[in-house]
Amino acid sequence: MENWAQEFEEYLNKSFSPPKIGDTVRGKVVTITEEYVFVDIGLKNEAVIPLSEVKSKTGEIFLSEGDEVEALVERWNPSEGLLVLSYRKVFEKKLREEIEKAYSEKTEIIVVPYALVKGGYRVIYKNLLEGFMPFSQSYFRRKPEKQEELLNKELEVLVLAVERGNFIVSRRAFLEKEFEKKKQKVLTELKETGTVEGEVIKCVEGGYVINIEDVITGFLPFQELAWHRIEDPGSYLKPGDRVKVKVIRFDEKKERLRLSIKALLPDPWEEAGKKYKEGDRIRGKVTKVFNKGAFVEVEPGVEGLIPASEVSWKKVKVRDVISEGDMVEAVIIDFRPSEKKMALSLKKLEPDPWEVFASEVKTGDVLTGKIVTVTDYGLFVEVKEGVEGFVHISNVSWERVENLKELYKPGEEIMVKVLELIPEKKRLQLSIKHLKPNPWEEIADKIKEGDVVEGVIKEIQEKGLQVEVFPGVRAFIPLKEIDEDRHKEKILKKFNPGDKIKAKVVLFEPEKKRFILSRVKYLKELEEKEFKEFKQKISGSGIISLGEILKQKLRERKG
Repeated sequence: MENWAQEFEEYLNKSFSPPKIGDTVRGKVVTITEEYVFVDIGLKNEAVIPLSEVKSKTGEIFLSEGDEVEALVERWNPSEGLLVLSYRKVFEKKLREEIEKAYSEKTEIIVVPYALVKGGYRVIYKNLLEGFMPFSQSYFRRKPEKQEELLNKELEVLVLAVERGNFIVSRRAFLEKEFEKKKQKVLTELKETGTVEGEVIKCVEGGYVINIEDVITGFLPFQELAWHRIEDPGSYLKPGDRVKVKVIRFDEKKERLRLSIKALLPDPWEEAGKKYKEGDRIRGKVTKVFNKGAFVEVEPGVEGLIPASEVSWKKVKVRDVISEGDMVEAVIIDFRPSEKKMALSLKKLEPDPWEVFASEVKTGDVLTGKIVTVTDYGLFVEVKEGVEGFVHISNVSWERVENLKELYKPGEEIMVKVLELIPEKKRLQLSIKHLKPNPWEEIADKIKEGDVVEGVIKEIQEKGLQVEVFPGVRAFIPLKEIDEDRHKEKILKKFNPGDKIKAKVVLFEPEKKRFILSRVKYLKELEEKEFKEFKQKISGSGIISLGEILKQKLRERKG
């Protein structure tokens, strides 16, 4: 019994003894730390792979917990109980065998360019084996704008050469090989069916260049886009659009294709010409909206145009009323199936608001409206939904208006008077000032030349003073009529806006709104009057001389 136990222990020790240096072992990754990858190889001792062995050139760890690995025993450290393995040596050997096989059989492999070097790229195969790809072999047909574009991307390549542990690859060779295979397949399909799907590359003069499976290009003329008339064929398609086309001409020798979309479809306008007429109401789906209108699909292949002017009786933006995908009802206002034209109207579903307005309003009526727009030259006022009138700046006030935007704001409600209404021209002239009597007419019989009037200084100008002598009526005192002093600066500094001032009327033409005053003449007459009165009071007193009295009065007047 004792002999059996001893033999069993020797058997276990022999079976679970660590492998020798140079042996190849298999195991499973258990844990990955900052320094080691711990591998379970079926022994009670731990086996580790240095982390540097499983890092790619870009610093990525290409093993994960649970991975099955094969490694080479490099050293055994009994004191620490660690078995140190090398994963790279075993893996590199296998990878080199794969490279050799791909080279001999001309099959593709996948590499990742990770660095730019002189003449090309350093590439890495399966995160471990390094190779080289020349710049000239990195592209086919389309040269990258920047060489960095290919970095860190997985690329399918063919092996061009293997020598002394290094290998050279070509992406160009792989792409050329794939291109030829695909090209033959496409050409065969074109011969058999005549129909193919392609991608729009760009718009050129007269049509579009269509890319077919990246191996051949064809030309799609504008007139072959559709049966219906397209207002702007240059924007009908955009790069990247996928289209199904029919080959209507094929020069196999030169590999030139002429393509058509409409050749695949029946002409829908022939049937539409039998179904519709002007004045009919139709229902359709909005397919495209732009600033000048919208296209409505009445039925497949038949589109009508709603011009922006036919969207609404009001001034609106097309996109504020309809959107792509909307179902709308419209009236056919122009239909020419032979020319593939159909014009539609949304607003004619409703009565013309101008006609309704004209039946309710006449010249001279007073209305309430809302200001829509304030401009430098007048106000646009909506007096009824769909009806806008205009108040010219000259019709805002009997007084001069300098800045309308300081007086009025959009959205403000105001009272206006109708001056002119021409509904067929959509013309409505309005006035604010005519809500009040014309102040010039009111004072026409009250003032005459030679009168003395009093007013309030409204503006001090370089050439004189603007004086309001009656609400809404301004007169002007020229500089030379303000004071006998000829120093302009001194004269103007004597006055301020808001000061009251008296002057004599020297010109009054109310029909021309011309009103000129003279302070100089007023003061002169006032002095003469005062002097006369004073002279009468002191006549015969003999206290002072007449010359001294005159000098004193002049000094008092000039202040």
